[in-house]
Formats: sequence, structure tokens, C-alpha cells
Amino acid sequence: MATADLVTLVQYSDLTSKDLLVSSLKGFIYDAKKTGRGLQKLSAKLGGAVDNILAVNTYAWHTIEEANAKKPSVFAALSPWAKDPKAVVASTFTDAMNVLDANLKRLILEAESNLANLNILEEHLESLRDMIAREDKDVSQEEVLSSFFAILFKGARNSKIYADNLKVLKELGSFRKKALLHVTAALETLRAMSDDMEDLRERAATPELVGPSIPIEVHIQSIQHGIERLQEGREKAKRLEAAAVRRILEIGQEDDD
Repeated sequence: MATADLVTLVQYSDLTSKDLLVSSLKGFIYDAKKTGRGLQKLSAKLGGAVDNILAVNTYAWHTIEEANAKKPSVFAALSPWAKDPKAVVASTFTDAMNVLDANLKRLILEAESNLANLNILEEHLESLRDMIAREDKDVSQEEVLSSFFAILFKGARNSKIYADNLKVLKELGSFRKKALLHVTAALETLRAMSDDMEDLRERAATPELVGPSIPIEVHIQSIQHGIERLQEGREKAKRLEAAAVRRILEIGQEDDD
């Protein structure tokens, strides 16, 4: 049975707090849809943004490598328009880091927004549990949901519809917890990638700080190392599209049918 049907069932029940329960269930359905769509959006953005980060980083690496490979001629050394390889290194990497930093900040804000939505869902669930518990003060925390459906279905504990709805409501909390784990993992990955960007930015500035003693080749190797670390981050991001995200989306999809 769809979650919207459960609202109707509560609305026409004999529950004392049915109006509050209906309001809370409607709020939960709305926020579940919003959260599910947000999780789907975050997952898609993660994959695209990490690919973009890798593309920009790789472009910067090749540009710097090409600048390093070009041996300045006598004419180039005398020409006022000739570009110094180190100037190319600094300019290219500064531009790349600015683009990547902006990408990561947007993704981190998106992930934090999803965490806030999941916390709102938890508040709805706690509110539902409290209201159900008040309907039967003798029931234990573990029996709250069973008691709720026993009242709704007038003791029809063995019916399939009773079992199906009890399972749905019990799983809501589980979906939220699993989705929370995935979003938290995404946020940790993004923050780690942001730290990597700062690390690369510092590496880019190092030759200017300590003078020409560090060869550009060492700088290029540092950039390549950063690319490899970002590739690992992309693999972590891809694994975030898991069952928990799909299941929480189902809460909203079944009510759209």
C-alpha cells in the first residue's frame, strides 16, 4: 500500500491523535520525496564533478609538461613576448585550482543540504513514534509500530495488509539511517578532495617560495600524485549509488503513481 493510502487509513481511524498523525505523515511523505530527489541529484553531481575535476587537473598537468619540454631558444630568451615555463606553471595551476575549488565548495554545500533533509526526516519519525506511543501508554518502544497497526486494522495481526504496512513503517527509519551513512561518506570524500586541492595549491606555490632549486619535474610529479588521489575519490563517489538511496526514493515514487 502506498504511503498516501496509509494517511487515508489513519484519517478514518479511531485513533485519538489521528489529526496530528495525518499531519505528521503528510510532512514525512513530502520530506521523503524532497530528500530522495536530493540524494539522486547529489549522486549525479558527484560523478560529473569528479570527472570534471580530473579533466581540469589533467589539462593543467599536460600544459605544464609541455611548457617544461620546450627548450627556450636564443631568440625566445631575447623576445619580450616569450613565456617563461615557470610562469606558465604558476598561471595554469592557479586557474585550475580556482575552478576546482569552486566545484568542490558547491558539492559540499549540496551534501550538507542533504544531511539537513535527512535530519528533518528523523524528526518526523520521532514525532510519529511519540504520537503512536501516546495512543497506547503500556506499549514498549519496540512494540510501538505493531500497536499502531493493530489499532488501525482492528486486531487483524495475521492479515497480509497488516504485515505489509508494518514492514513499510519499520523500514522508514532504516532507509534514513542508510542514506545518512552514504551522504556522510560523500561529504567526507568531498572534504578530503578539498584538502587535496589545498595541498596541490601549496605544492604549486612551493617553487616560488623556495626559489629555483626545485625542478619543474618534481612539481609535475606532485600534480600527477594529486590526480591519482582524486581518481580514488571518484571511485568512492561512484559507490554511493547504493540500495539505501534507491529505497528512500521509492517512498516518494509510489505516491506519484
